[in-house]
Amino acid sequence: MITYKRICIKDFEITAKNGDHFKCNRGNEYTTSQDRGGFVTVMSNFWVDVPIDHFAGEIIFTKS
Repeated sequence: MITYKRICIKDFEITAKNGDHFKCNRGNEYTTSQDRGGFVTVMSNFWVDVPIDHFAGEIIFTKS
């Protein structure tokens, strides 16, 4: 799996039905998947699909 480091440029948060909460903060760097139709998976405490337009500065982190 190829992963990328990306900088969040727009805050994003979501709360699951069970109360789990995830937030991407503007200005922080996150490890993500490849772009999959306008979404990337952010790999943090939870793996969450976030719209790609919330990120900039894509740099390859790991090559498959």
